[in-house]
Amino acid sequence: MPNVPARLPAQVTAAALPGVTRTLLVSLVARHLASSRPDPVISDPAASALVGRLGLAHARGDWSFAAAEAAAAVRTVILDAAVRSFAESSRHPTVITVGAGLCTRCVRLGDLDADWIDVDLPEAAALRAALLPPGPNRSVIGESALGGGWRDRVAAIGGPRLFVLEGLTMYLGEADVRDLVAGLADSCPGSHLLIETAGPPPRPGGLGRQAGWPRPDEARFRWGVRGLPGLAGWHPRLELIDSWHLMDHHPAAWPAPLRLMRRVPSVRAQAKIGHFRVAPDARRP
Repeated sequence: MPNVPARLPAQVTAAALPGVTRTLLVSLVARHLASSRPDPVISDPAASALVGRLGLAHARGDWSFAAAEAAAAVRTVILDAAVRSFAESSRHPTVITVGAGLCTRCVRLGDLDADWIDVDLPEAAALRAALLPPGPNRSVIGESALGGGWRDRVAAIGGPRLFVLEGLTMYLGEADVRDLVAGLADSCPGSHLLIETAGPPPRPGGLGRQAGWPRPDEARFRWGVRGLPGLAGWHPRLELIDSWHLMDHHPAAWPAPLRLMRRVPSVRAQAKIGHFRVAPDARRP
């Protein structure tokens, strides 16, 4: 775990995070709780250290939060494995996490020969930079995921690039997600994208039940898609090469209602990840 400053500036405290940005606290606490169980799916001591540093309340709550905890743990397992596989098969790749929040993947996978770029809104980026200080192979960009500056910066990077869109797309409108994904495919040929999506219909987040956490209207899911193959049609270079439905993995980690319903297609579609390759050239019809 990197050294954490003894005192955080007032403007970068968790309480200062605006609106939907506070959903990063839900993910952080969920990973802490998941890794604190007697039979943990993940081990994330860095998340637990940050929870303690920020003084966050972390009661386990009802089954809906248990579902968020399970989803955070399972997607962490899947994405960590996918990032490791990509990094170990590439020569000094750059991993760009879009909407990074307080993701601690760069700590968990700190043994990899990789550069890490984390993009998030300025308030979240400031908190991240204070708690997980940038280093020789880690940098933080304070800009909206929909901004153009960071995209121009990563487009100029040589070598393999892997984009991770985790816990992000469900809070954006479809047009914005399409612009983001197609824009990366257009400007970063040869790169790879790991994209987490929810499923339709959009539903309230309903997880902001503790002080300082997002209200349900702020955490509302705005976009989802039943299947991942359709995203490949957003750009002629995009190709879906792998996918995972979260509820297919670690069934014992999910709360009882979801264990019973996880094979229902509409329920199973609510949490999934696609691995997309961006071809160097447009696919031929």
